[in-house]
Amino acid sequence: MKRLAFLLSILAIAMFTACGEQADEGTQIPEDTDEAAMVEVTITNGLEMWDIYFILIDPSDDMWGEDRLGEDILASGESFTVEIEEGTWDIMVTDEDGDTYTLWQVEIGAEGYQWNVTLDDMDAGWDEDEYFEPKIVESGEGTTFISIINDLGGYDIFYVYVDASDSPWGEDRLGAELLYQDDELIVWVDPGTYDIKVEDVDGDTYTLWGIDVDENGFEWFVTLDDMDSMSDDVVYEGVSLETGDGIAPVTILNDLGGWDIFYVYVDPSDGPWGEDRLGADILTESSDITVWVDPGTYDMKVEDVDGDTYTLWGIDVDENGFEWAVNLDDMD
Repeated sequence: MKRLAFLLSILAIAMFTACGEQADEGTQIPEDTDEAAMVEVTITNGLEMWDIYFILIDPSDDMWGEDRLGEDILASGESFTVEIEEGTWDIMVTDEDGDTYTLWQVEIGAEGYQWNVTLDDMDAGWDEDEYFEPKIVESGEGTTFISIINDLGGYDIFYVYVDASDSPWGEDRLGAELLYQDDELIVWVDPGTYDIKVEDVDGDTYTLWGIDVDENGFEWFVTLDDMDSMSDDVVYEGVSLETGDGIAPVTILNDLGGWDIFYVYVDPSDGPWGEDRLGADILTESSDITVWVDPGTYDMKVEDVDGDTYTLWGIDVDENGFEWAVNLDDMD
């Protein structure tokens, strides 16, 4: 009887151990199954003389997201690298003329991906018998709207600003989007008085001032007749802008003879480039911006409408400040 009981106990222990081992094996989780591998995607501008303004890289099963370049511009010959997860991605770049270059459903594995964008990659245009369905982009929050339709006859709209008339220009309402011919942007706002400005692919601006917007909204078909212009017999007086905190003024004047300045950077020489000091503003001919800083050693860089840069390195700025009239001889 004891022998039988002993054998039964041994059998029970064996069965329990086997079941435990199976349970452990069944619940074992492979390592790293929840961590997606990050790989590098490098875009090189091989477009000869055309700069790249926007780079979109998004999963093929999702909509286009934010512009990866941000405020940067990818000049000819330059490269841009971003880390993404392995998978299937769509990639689109847009050059300074608004032309697009798109790759669909690119399988990106552990080796990453490199694309030297050339003019041969340009997206084909529409045939005359094809109809392009205009898109509608929406932005903002509010109870009424401002509708802006591109009616420029072929010139794409790159930037749109809609701000209260008693406030400075704010952020671009388009983000990574472009308004092609007949495209529409709807900006939702609260009733009030607004200034509206759009900028096309050539840097030309179209501005409406003091527009009263009630609950019925406002609609603007932007045409070439709306382009901001000056009379030939009027001497243009540039504007002066100010930004920054400090006791030393760094004043930068646009003396480029017709080329607008889009970006201005003033940063300590022992640090990286910081934010664009102009924001939504542009320095037209004879306009200047004063950046207030603390005394020290600074690097300064401006970028014009064509993407050309002008840089000063290691400028000692004391309490008396520093003045720089940027001209074409300063081009990098």
